[in-house]
Amino acid sequence: MNEQSIPLSDQLANISPTIVVAVIAGFTILRLALVKLLRENWARTISETCDTVTFVLALAFLLIRPFVAQAFYIPSESMVPTLEIGDRLIVDKMSFRFRDPQRGDVLVFAAPPEATGSATLEQDYIKRCIGLPGDKIEVHGAKLTVGAEVFESQGVDTNAHAAQQELRNRLGIDDKKSVRFFKDYVLVNRTEKILPADIARQFGQPGAKVELTPGEVLINGKPLDEPYINEDPGYNMSEFEIPSGHYFMMGDNRNHSADSHVWGKLDKWRIVGRGIVTFWPVTRLGRL
Repeated sequence: MNEQSIPLSDQLANISPTIVVAVIAGFTILRLALVKLLRENWARTISETCDTVTFVLALAFLLIRPFVAQAFYIPSESMVPTLEIGDRLIVDKMSFRFRDPQRGDVLVFAAPPEATGSATLEQDYIKRCIGLPGDKIEVHGAKLTVGAEVFESQGVDTNAHAAQQELRNRLGIDDKKSVRFFKDYVLVNRTEKILPADIARQFGQPGAKVELTPGEVLINGKPLDEPYINEDPGYNMSEFEIPSGHYFMMGDNRNHSADSHVWGKLDKWRIVGRGIVTFWPVTRLGRL
C-alpha cells in the first residue's frame, strides 16, 4: 500500500504505539510536576490540557486503533476503480473477531515477505478477497481474434495482457486508459464502447470476424462475476487449491496489481481488517 510517499497527516495517524505511550508518559510527568502549582491559573490550564490530551491519545491510539477501527491511505492504483490514489478509508478491525473473511471483502493485511521481498520490511497492502480456504482458483487471460490473427497471453506470464495491449497499439488507446473485454464489445476507460466491426477496420481487415473472449477468474470451475474490476485479467494462472487458513487476494485493477497471482496465498493471521467506507476526498465518500 505504500508505493508512493504517504502524507504527513497519515503518517501521524498511523504512528507507533511506543511513541504514543512515550508522549502520554511525558504529559503525565508534566501533569504531576504541576500539582503544587494548581492554584495558579496558568498551571491549572496546562494541567487540564495534559489530562485531555492524555485521554484522547489513549482512547484513539491504544484502544480504538488497535482493536476497533483505523484510517488508511491509498497510495497506488492496484484497486482502481474501487479505490483511487489518495483515497482515505476506515478499516473495521472488529468484525473478524466474530466471522471469517468473505469473498468480495476489501481487506487490509500485513504483506508477506514474498510480496515485499524482505523478511523484515513491514508494509500494509489492500486487495479484494477472491479465494477462500478450500477453493480451487484459476485465471484465464483475455483473448482477441481478428480473422486468422489471435492475440492472447502465452503460458503464465503475469505481465502479458497481450490482447489488451494489441488493441492499445492498433487503436491508439492511451496506456492509462483501461481496456475491458465483453462478448459483444470492448469498453475503454469504463465509458467508451468499441464494436467488433470497428476493431476489424482498425486492424485493416474490414468485414473480418472478430471474437472477444473476456479474461476471467474461475472458482471451483465456475466463472466469478466481477463488476468491480478495472480490466479483465490479461494473464493466465493454472489451477491452485487454497489451503486451510489461507486466502487468495487480488487487486481490482487486475493488470496493475502485485497480488496473490504473483506472490501466492495469504495467511489469515496477517489480515488487519476490512475496508468499510471511504471518507476522503468528500466526492469519493461511500461504502465499499
